Amino acid sequence: MYAIIETGGKQYKVSAGQSIEVEKIPASVGERVDISNVLLVADGGEVVVGKPTVEGAKVRATVVEQGRGRKITVFKFKSGNRYHRKRGHRQSYTRLRVESILRGGVEEVQSVETAAMEEREAAVAEVAVGRAEVSIEELGLSSRVVGVLRDGGIESVEDLLKTDEEELLAIRGFGAKSLEQVRASLKAKGFIKA
Repeated sequence: MYAIIETGGKQYKVSAGQSIEVEKIPASVGERVDISNVLLVADGGEVVVGKPTVEGAKVRATVVEQGRGRKITVFKFKSGNRYHRKRGHRQSYTRLRVESILRGGVEEVQSVETAAMEEREAAVAEVAVGRAEVSIEELGLSSRVVGVLRDGGIESVEDLLKTDEEELLAIRGFGAKSLEQVRASLKAKGFIKA
């Protein structure tokens, strides 16, 4: 199931469990936000297109982060007039995690992503029993990756195992190579099965 929503003058295709960056929304981190400007809802083969919005449809999301993008330089110049202006700009954004899509007041039963996340958490709980208090330094990761994980609020292996890959990749400075390094280290130490 997915929906197309409009917020901040832009349209986004979203599904449950997905993280998206939208224009700044006045809400604090951890707060739940309902986006009622839903243009389309698709569930399997059934597609409902709004005129202009789908009546009664909402996308429920949680604010994960309020941040600012990278700095850009705006430089104005007119030749022959000794005119030049240099300004910087950083665009504010809000990172949202889509919890569910409600269609006509009825909440989506349970998305595939949510079910997979619950299964993974159950598997993690079984594997990590008694080994949860192991610090991330003991995994043998590079000091840069450990620093980025700590900045992201991940202190122990238990925190790392509870966090899904999408949330890890959302941490500033944590990319695909860092994710591969973490996976390899967790496999080598026996925290996850190959």
